[in-house]
Amino acid sequence: MRLGRRKRYRSRSDELTRQARAEARAMSRRRRREARRLVRPEQDLGVRLRGAMLETRRRLRPLGTPVAAFFSWIGRPVARALLFVLQLIGALIAVVLEVGQLVVRWVSGALFSLAWILVEATRRHVTPRSTVAFVGVAAAVGLGVSQFFHYHGVAVDAPDYAGEIGAIAPVPMTDLKTAGSAHLWILLPVAALAAVLMVAAYRGRPRLAGGVAACGLVGLAVAIAVDLPQGLEVGRPGLAFTGTEAKLLQGFWAEVACSAVLILCGGLLAHYSRGVTGERRRRRGSPGGATPPPHREVGGIYPGLQAEQ
Repeated sequence: MRLGRRKRYRSRSDELTRQARAEARAMSRRRRREARRLVRPEQDLGVRLRGAMLETRRRLRPLGTPVAAFFSWIGRPVARALLFVLQLIGALIAVVLEVGQLVVRWVSGALFSLAWILVEATRRHVTPRSTVAFVGVAAAVGLGVSQFFHYHGVAVDAPDYAGEIGAIAPVPMTDLKTAGSAHLWILLPVAALAAVLMVAAYRGRPRLAGGVAACGLVGLAVAIAVDLPQGLEVGRPGLAFTGTEAKLLQGFWAEVACSAVLILCGGLLAHYSRGVTGERRRRRGSPGGATPPPHREVGGIYPGLQAEQ
């Protein structure tokens, strides 16, 4: 009787336990279904991916121990090799920096020396007189070069190109003539003579500076008396076209400017060369080409002879 009761009790308790488990499972399924309904699709996808990652990590965990052991065994030589490479790169960088410092020092020293030489040369040789001579020679060369530039042109339909159109498209020019053709290239020998006289005046003949000014006067007179009237005439294009206008071009203005500079440089060179001629004559008359310094005699004997005795 007791055994029968115990078996019935146990079977009854087991049945209740199974029922409770079944109810719990059913309840958990209902809760999961409700949770899935509330969860958005993207959240559900994220949860699934996270679960897949956790599952993958759990399954690959047994393989991590030998991999970690392998890397720990090979890590020391790899670290030493990387450290050696880094040290080598650092040494190369240090060598490059040292060489760069040496190069920078050498270049800076060379530039400083060159600048000092240029300053000394400028202080010794660049004077008002030499500057005037250089500018005069440049003006003579410019006067010769200006003879090959156009000094005269006739603008066709000039009124139609007034205003904004003239700023976009230039006025068409015709009947272009060079400055030398207007006066038979007479200013070419004048420019050459002005350059020669300028050099000679700088070399010790200041009286020739007046010849430079005279060459400038000749160039200015030719430009005003010959080129200016011819440059303002329209000529045949005035009869062939309408709205023509004669214009003076760059050749004329360069000719006038160079002639004026020659006049100015000739006068300045004569002014700056006043005290130079006497000094050069004294140097030429003294033995050795140098002016002996004045000495005062003491008892009929020069101080230098007293020192030698």
